[in-house]
Amino acid sequence: MQYEQITYEQRGAVALLTMNRPERLNAWTEQMFNELRDAINRAVADDSVGAVVLTGAGRAFCAGADISAFKAAIDASSTTGSGAAEGPGNWVTFCQLTPKPLIAAINGPAVGVGITQVLPFDIRIASENARIGMFFVRMGLVPELASSHLLPQLVGTGRATEWCLTGRMVDAAEAREAGLVTEVVSAEALVDRAVALGNEVASLPGETIARVKRLLIENAVDGDLQAVLQRENVALSKARASAEHREAVAAFMEKRAPSFSRRG
Repeated sequence: MQYEQITYEQRGAVALLTMNRPERLNAWTEQMFNELRDAINRAVADDSVGAVVLTGAGRAFCAGADISAFKAAIDASSTTGSGAAEGPGNWVTFCQLTPKPLIAAINGPAVGVGITQVLPFDIRIASENARIGMFFVRMGLVPELASSHLLPQLVGTGRATEWCLTGRMVDAAEAREAGLVTEVVSAEALVDRAVALGNEVASLPGETIARVKRLLIENAVDGDLQAVLQRENVALSKARASAEHREAVAAFMEKRAPSFSRRG
C-alpha cells in the first residue's frame, strides 16, 4: 500500500509511524486507520523490526475525527435512515493481538479517537505539550473503541468518569499521575525517547514478548483466579521449552549477552 496520510520509517529495530496531516492536526480518517493497520502488519511481517512507535506530525498527535466525516454521515442519515459510519474493523483486538509491542509517543493534543486509538497500545509516553481530551460528550457522542472499558482500567473508574463527563483537557503531568502515560519528556526528546524504548524492548525475546502481551490482556480483568493460573501455566510451559529460554540460560551461564530472534 502507498501511504498518503502516514509515513513509515525504520530506526534500528523500530518501525516509526507518523500520522501526517499536520495541516488538519492529524485529524482521523478511515483512510488513515487503514494505512496504520497496513503499516503495523508490515512491521509484524518484517523480522528486522521488533517494536512499533506511533506519533504525529506537527504540533498535534491527533485532534480527533475529521468533522467533515461526521457531516457526511449526518447527511447520509437523512436519506438512508442511518448515521452510523462504518469503522475500520476491530482496531482494539487488532492492536491487542499484534505480537510486537506498540508504543504511542503523544507529542501534542490527542482528542477523542486521537486518544482512544492508542488505549489498546502497550506503552504510552507523552511530551510536555501533550493534552488529552475525552471530548465525546461535547460532540453529543459517547466513548468508542472500547475506551469505556480500557480507560477505567488505566486511570480508575472515578477519574475516567470525570474526564468523560466533563470532556475537559488533561495535561501531560496529570495523565502521567493518573497512569495513562508512563513518562513525560520534552517535546524535542519525545520521538528519540520512544524509539530508544522501542529498541530496548526489541532486544528482548520476541516470542516471549508476545506471550506476555497476551497474558496481560486476558488476565487483567478475569476474576477467575484458576483460569488466570491455568493460562500462566500453559504459557510458562511453552516458554520453558522455547529456544529463547534455552538461549537466555546459556547466555547467563556463559556470561555473555543473549541473542534473540525478533520473530514474534
